Amino acid sequence: MNLKTVFGLIISTLLLTGCITEYNAILPENDRKILFVNGSIIASTDVTFHISQSFSLNVDAVTKIPEESFITNANLIIIGSNGYKSPPAIHQGKGAYQISVGELEDDVEYGIQIELDGDTYQSAPLRPLYTPEIDSISWKQPEFYGPVYFYVSTYDETEGTKYFMWNHTEDWEIYADYTTTLFFHPMSLEFTIIEPAPFRYCWKKSESVRSVFSSTESLSENRIIDKQFYQYNYPSDDRFSSLYCITVTQRVISKGAYEYYQDIQKMNEEMGGLFTPQPTEFVGNIRCTTNPEKKILGYVDVSKNTTTKRMFIYPNRIVREEPMRCTSPVVILPLRWTEYSSWYKRGFRPAEGPDPKYYPDEILPYEWYPATCTDCTARDGTKNKPDFWPNDHW
Repeated sequence: MNLKTVFGLIISTLLLTGCITEYNAILPENDRKILFVNGSIIASTDVTFHISQSFSLNVDAVTKIPEESFITNANLIIIGSNGYKSPPAIHQGKGAYQISVGELEDDVEYGIQIELDGDTYQSAPLRPLYTPEIDSISWKQPEFYGPVYFYVSTYDETEGTKYFMWNHTEDWEIYADYTTTLFFHPMSLEFTIIEPAPFRYCWKKSESVRSVFSSTESLSENRIIDKQFYQYNYPSDDRFSSLYCITVTQRVISKGAYEYYQDIQKMNEEMGGLFTPQPTEFVGNIRCTTNPEKKILGYVDVSKNTTTKRMFIYPNRIVREEPMRCTSPVVILPLRWTEYSSWYKRGFRPAEGPDPKYYPDEILPYEWYPATCTDCTARDGTKNKPDFWPNDHW
């Protein structure tokens, strides 16, 4: 009988962060297990390949990736047409294999080789492609309080490959509405002062979950101008409340990779439709050399390099509605220590009280706010300041 098969399509150019796109397809009984490989060979970097297999679920089952779908016993290496073989990749858990890629020679073709359960799989050997620099990145907000659009422009004067892909990461600064140096410790039932205010500023980070592709094949020159790669629809959140940064990564890919990922992307957008292509139609460039009838999905591309460009957006450049978070404090008169502990457990934190330097007997605060008002880490921020953050900005 036919089974509903859910595929963990871990496709590098669609989901570089390791997220999983689920695709529902009806396949014959003998097509239950299809191997998936996600990853690309990029010179002078540590790259990660994900290896998984399809798995079956009941129609009404809660979608959860079972542990047995992750391949944990594979031996993966990089091979070259000149006889080169890399040391084996190191399994990091959940089917992720990390391998350090050294310099790649221009006239040598490279691919991966996977040994798994007595079979050998190899990707088609490819020469590494050089990626040009990004010309510019920009943004627009056509309407007040409307979405923010981001664009990238690039040009390859070498007239090399005509296929490009982009991913991006976002970093932004957030701050607590109220600065405090006064902290309560519920275990010791003590107040302490920590200066300067340690939880005034934090940082958040987000990575793109899909790659964006473009081609200049039908253009008169190998130039792309203002390709939209990202649209943010909710500028009223904390992304643009303080300094914001977006970093774009560009990589040139082969024509085969471009066509393969375009097909996969289309499949995911149309999944479930009557005429949706089935996964068996997307064979990629990986083959089982010991058993050609075995099916495997994935496309391993080879790159000489990637290029990046970064852009900062300073506060008040984006027209946005400030979210209502903190208005008035909860006024708490001097209480017994255990009562302060109770307020702490309810999610409140002390704000500044009388200056203890001048009023040593009045350190007890009488104004308390929700933790999200005085502690930026309570709003999912971290104290991991990006190393590229401007030194003159906090």
